[in-house]
Amino acid sequence: MEAEEHGRQVSKSFLDQFNSLQKSGALDDLALLRNENRVLDSLINDAAELYVLTSIEDILAFTIDRVLQQFIPTYLLVVIEPLHGKNLMQYCYVNLKPSEERLSAKAYEALKEGFSASPYLADYRALTLDGSIKDELSRFNPDIIVPMVGIEGAYGLVLLGGKVLGGPYSELERMYVDKLTRFISIAIQNNLHHESAITDPKTGLFNHGYFMQRLEQEIARVMRHGTKAGLVMLDVDHFKRFNDTWGHLAGDEVLNAMALTLKRAVRSEDVASRFGGEEFCALVIECDDARILDVAERIRSAIELMGVRYKGETLSVTASLGCCIIDPDFRAKASEYIDMADKGLYLSKSGGRNRSTLYRPGLLDRARAIRNASAS
Repeated sequence: MEAEEHGRQVSKSFLDQFNSLQKSGALDDLALLRNENRVLDSLINDAAELYVLTSIEDILAFTIDRVLQQFIPTYLLVVIEPLHGKNLMQYCYVNLKPSEERLSAKAYEALKEGFSASPYLADYRALTLDGSIKDELSRFNPDIIVPMVGIEGAYGLVLLGGKVLGGPYSELERMYVDKLTRFISIAIQNNLHHESAITDPKTGLFNHGYFMQRLEQEIARVMRHGTKAGLVMLDVDHFKRFNDTWGHLAGDEVLNAMALTLKRAVRSEDVASRFGGEEFCALVIECDDARILDVAERIRSAIELMGVRYKGETLSVTASLGCCIIDPDFRAKASEYIDMADKGLYLSKSGGRNRSTLYRPGLLDRARAIRNASAS
């Protein structure tokens, strides 16, 4: 009997302590800490995966997948300042599906300035904003805005609308968004710096150094698998005369338009590059004589039809192109293939310009390639 009585007293003591802890809120605090630890563990694992992703699109797809595991926002908008160029990079998802919704540059600058003055700003409504920006932000009505901060300060924003299922964001959910944004900020900035190192700042195409690296890799792949690839070189006809007539700013507009035209004319697996000045190159994977000429003519025709608006005028240019085939039976170096494409370009120019020429190596070219291969 004494043992039973002792057991009842111990149970009552434990129950009293449990009730006291529950009333004090300590158990709720413990549950919250456990949830925070779970979220933080998840974020650490997420960070390790984020830093191996190689494109902004992949980083954002990963982010959306993780956000979905926590809640579903009515929209997610990511605004990023590019390292080169004036136009903001914007990625919007409404109910986590891609959308064309965009934030104006004026609204972005106002929000960025507000966060620079107060990094822990809780509500954009506390900012002093002009009427048009207030109207724009009220249309978005973001519940959460988090700055993306890199080495040199804020360079972007993440905006989230309210939850699809309603109700306010909890402190834990807000903490999750804040921490996740810090991780994606670093991952995206790393990606931007990598792209900056391999792209031409004026046109956004790959630069000369990266193109030569990819050309050498493709030559090695052709030799290893016995396939073929193609190389196209082009430049603007009478570009100096154009600049003398319209000015160098108009010339820059033409180069940008040509870069966009070239990028659209080749496939995603091909490599479009600004080789230098008004000269561009394209490496075309898996092609033969007929295909490389077809690609070159498609580029030439698109440039000829291209209209460039400048100071109320529609300007036009033409381009000459030279191309060659990267052939496993022709053991040439990258510089020799560049030379052959350049010879094709010269033939196009000397033949009247605004045309494409496929350069086929002769006996002298083949003998030089064989001698160079033997020497190496």
